Amino acid sequence: MLSYEEILERALMVAMEGLDLEMAAESAGDEPLTDDDNEPVEVREIQTLADAGFMTRDNGVVIRLTDGREYTLTLNQYR
Repeated sequence: MLSYEEILERALMVAMEGLDLEMAAESAGDEPLTDDDNEPVEVREIQTLADAGFMTRDNGVVIRLTDGREYTLTLNQYR
């Protein structure tokens, strides 16, 4: 049986696969993210922290963007 963190991790993966950063910026009333060549920045890859090789026991995802930036979202239960 999967833990809450594992289920949330999978839900994040599914949600991030369809993420449109340009639409998200516009809905917030902001300009879309662009790279140094003024091209729109998009999500290039999403992986779990484990699949990406992070040495952690935490669950979460790493988000890689087309401009080379990388972000992690870590799931930690606090209650």
